[in-house]
Amino acid sequence: MIPVHFRKPLWKLLAAGGLAVAVTGCGISGVEKTATSPIDPPPSAVENQMLQAADDAMAPMGSSAIADGLTVYLKDSRGYVAPMTLDRSKQEGKAGKDAPEIEALAWMTADAKLAGQLPPGFTPVLPEGTVVSKVVKNPEAGSVTVDFAKPLSGIPASDERKALEAIVWTMTELPGIDKVHLTVAGQDMAKLPASGLPVPGLLTRNIGINLERSPQVKVSDSMAVTLYFSAKNEQGDGYFVPVTRLVERQQDRARAALGELIKGPQDTNSLEAVMLANTKVEELALKSDTVQVKLQEQDWAAGMPMPAEMMEGLVLTLTEATGAPKVAVAVNGSTKLTGADSATYEQPVERPAQINAYTG
Repeated sequence: MIPVHFRKPLWKLLAAGGLAVAVTGCGISGVEKTATSPIDPPPSAVENQMLQAADDAMAPMGSSAIADGLTVYLKDSRGYVAPMTLDRSKQEGKAGKDAPEIEALAWMTADAKLAGQLPPGFTPVLPEGTVVSKVVKNPEAGSVTVDFAKPLSGIPASDERKALEAIVWTMTELPGIDKVHLTVAGQDMAKLPASGLPVPGLLTRNIGINLERSPQVKVSDSMAVTLYFSAKNEQGDGYFVPVTRLVERQQDRARAALGELIKGPQDTNSLEAVMLANTKVEELALKSDTVQVKLQEQDWAAGMPMPAEMMEGLVLTLTEATGAPKVAVAVNGSTKLTGADSATYEQPVERPAQINAYTG
């Protein structure tokens, strides 16, 4: 398994070389990020389509990097929502006293007492004073209900969708949970207070995260793929950021996702590519529980180490696209792949249980 840690610093691999799950297609008219602009919220019509998409969730993840880690989604300094795996034993010394979903929501809520436990440059998505009345899990239905004491006021309209994404993606990190139901004082959360964005009764990861649209993609002929690029905070610490990109609709979602991953991020000021732009996909197939991918890379020769960030970003993207728990990789016909840290990739690589593990 690849451990996906909060790294110091991230290796910039570009220097070295110069479908079991489907998301319903939807439009995102007018939403494009440039290298110099912040993330713009998508139009309400597109948000509604993304929020109402229904689908299966991804497969359970693998083993953990932190003994008692918990993955929560926080906002970075550039406005992206990103996963961070935090150590439960450091939260007020209460490890085990609260359910993990309660502890996750506590980290996601602004609180001076917990601020020092978050990675540098990351902030909670929920305002101070947010009160969660209760959280109820329904293992049989694979769902969790989060009941807030009052409407989520105090969040700017431009950030409300980010908060919603963070809640949904955090709760669906919990084992066996793929659907989230939000309520306020026991009643369905019909809409978000500032933007008026409608909130469906059940939310899944199909709402996307950090939405963007490929240039020239028609709203009526699009589908969503989630890609994992790398980023750095001001201290130079590296981490992965998921980005849901609207692309032209096609039958092979995994190949579409990999193609977009190779193209790299649109926002090159904030995100870094994890693969070289001249990488070619020779073969890609889902066999049993494993995505098998064969790549052609003219700058790689047998015996050269594989950049860890490439392998990690590839595994995260393909397992997200297919729901399969692991990926088998061959490059230039060879499966004898090793990393710079002596890790071996000859066997299928599992999706990690924790992303961006932060040990402080």
